[in-house]
Amino acid sequence: MAKPLIDESRPGANGVLQVEVPARQRKEPRQARSVVLVNALKQAARRILERHGRGELVAMRLAEESGVAISSIYEYFPTMESLIAAIYEDYRNEVRTELLARIAALPAVTTLYDGIVLTIEVGLGLYHQKIRFDPGFSVRSTHYDELVRLDAIDTAEEPSGSVTEALMRRFAEEVVVPDKDKAQFLVFHALLAVSRAILLERPAYLTEKDTVKMLARMVHTLLTSAQP
Repeated sequence: MAKPLIDESRPGANGVLQVEVPARQRKEPRQARSVVLVNALKQAARRILERHGRGELVAMRLAEESGVAISSIYEYFPTMESLIAAIYEDYRNEVRTELLARIAALPAVTTLYDGIVLTIEVGLGLYHQKIRFDPGFSVRSTHYDELVRLDAIDTAEEPSGSVTEALMRRFAEEVVVPDKDKAQFLVFHALLAVSRAILLERPAYLTEKDTVKMLARMVHTLLTSAQP
């Protein structure tokens, strides 16, 4: 069970803010053998999640699927949720890297709007997969990430807006706003906040096509408005 973080410097209803910190990997593997072991655990756990669902991800089945002893599982991952968190982080990095490559490889005839649609589709798909991995984890970790974004708690910084930057650079001729740095900031944080709100409050919207189109029109208007 994740322990609450109590930050007395940021008062809440009772004078303190209590935050449930998402479960995390106990330690990083140092030796080559340990790296192989942890990778085997994550790969096996991801197969179980994708083929059979969260209910089947238990220590006994994971040990059988991965060939790793249960004691070694808990040496690195104190809970199954901490393992899911590590899997999701790897998946998120994979998706970001792939999206950057896809943006760079878009044909010359592709428009800014097309690029925005691609970016939003991939982003919403990432959140949908987060729910598929584990609905409970997706809600808890997203609540925590929102507190980080709003600076309600002190922890690691948000991921950079590298995808937004790549999108604006790829379609620089169509981006006509006078302050591009401001536009990049607004697009990145608007999409981040809206995507998280959808996951937490209207998860069905994640897979509805008109959600992508509505968000794409909003972002396209923001990036193509020449008025100061």
